[in-house]
Amino acid sequence: MAAIHLRALGGTVMTEFALPTALAFARHGHAVLPINWPIAHNGRTICSCGGDLRGRPCGNNAAKHPYGKLAPKGLLDASTESWQIKLWWQRAPEANLGVRTDRLIVLDVDPRHDGDESFVALEREHAIPPTWRVLTGGGGEHILFTCPAGVTLASFAAEQMQDPPLGRGIDVRARGGYIVAPPSRHICGRSYAWSVDHHPKDVPLAPAPDWLLTRLTAQRTASGPTDRNGTSFEPIASDVWAKLTRQPITAYRDQAAAKIAGHFFRHACDYQLVLGLLHTWNSAWCQPPLGYHELERIVDRIANRQADAWEREHAQRTRA
Repeated sequence: MAAIHLRALGGTVMTEFALPTALAFARHGHAVLPINWPIAHNGRTICSCGGDLRGRPCGNNAAKHPYGKLAPKGLLDASTESWQIKLWWQRAPEANLGVRTDRLIVLDVDPRHDGDESFVALEREHAIPPTWRVLTGGGGEHILFTCPAGVTLASFAAEQMQDPPLGRGIDVRARGGYIVAPPSRHICGRSYAWSVDHHPKDVPLAPAPDWLLTRLTAQRTASGPTDRNGTSFEPIASDVWAKLTRQPITAYRDQAAAKIAGHFFRHACDYQLVLGLLHTWNSAWCQPPLGYHELERIVDRIANRQADAWEREHAQRTRA
């Protein structure tokens, strides 16, 4: 198998190319994109984006976010076209692999936040069918399922919720999200790898079980209104608000921005005020910060959604 060498902390390691796996995901209809990767610099390992060298470290997002030189629009650049994928990895053969999860439901189990205990509790309560599983470079696990046609579920981070539907430490990657896939390398030096007992060569990619869909759709319904992407805008509890505004945000930064914008617009805050506050919050807490235009699009979307809600409410009162 073709391989390249990466000089990292602790010596030289062998690294597989991500291109074959990227093409395999694309053949299954899942769009992919190149992700930043770990590189060596002055005796330490940093993200290939160079944020550390510019005083803007990536934090927990290091070697996990889209490679801007080839995918400047992030997820919007994800593709299933083989020519595009081959061109990307020809230009950046060491790039990590991101897989868009619009047609998947992925359980992201994070032991650092008790996700392993939450998953054991799920296994005791429900049958979990054999399906693809990935051991992540950070010590967690991804459990992949296909999302049924006609079902729309949004990605979410458990730590941004007061009562996460699958328990603490289990995020869900679905519409609007992506995962880092094998054989990508974590910033710590370990590689993402297929679980020996759940490798795509040995087990099929299973559809999401009914109990999982019930849990996730029940959570979305209980949360109240959502936008067309499935993002919920329920009232924000004080402890969740503190997590959104008083500590670094490294995952689901766009959804965190949408939640905060929705909170302000529901309280009739001026558009320019909300936009200014979000830019300040983005610079202070997002690692790395969202792009200027991306954040503006989020604020526009939430402002329009709230305006539509007020119009419907006014029309209902008028008819009454």
